[in-house]
Amino acid sequence: MAESPAVVQQHLEEVEAAAEEVITDQQEIVTLDRRRNTNREALRQLQTNNLISKNPNSRTWICAGNMFLKMPKNYVTENIEKEQKQLDTEINNLRNGLRSKVNHLNDLECKEKTIGTNLKSLSPEEWNAVRQVLGK
Repeated sequence: MAESPAVVQQHLEEVEAAAEEVITDQQEIVTLDRRRNTNREALRQLQTNNLISKNPNSRTWICAGNMFLKMPKNYVTENIEKEQKQLDTEINNLRNGLRSKVNHLNDLECKEKTIGTNLKSLSPEEWNAVRQVLGK
């Protein structure tokens, strides 16, 4: 039995919307990951500069928007570390939500669920238990 064009169009719109959400989340993850890597590079540079200049009260230049500011290194380092934690949380939340969105898209396209999407890494406690069992 043939479905009406309106039903087919609505189904295609749902599939397109679900696919758009998946692509948007993937792009957001890439963007946040680039920002996280840039912050990591900045932290590393601050640490190496800190080793060179042994002055604990030293200041460094940062770029905020279209301005350059000279601020204490400790303050800058703390703020970058806070932002790193926030970025890690956002990326993990997006990745966890992406799994369900991909499964929803597969359901709409009548495909099987993606194998391995619900895998999670072992925690440090679980790794210690595995090492004890293996005798390492």
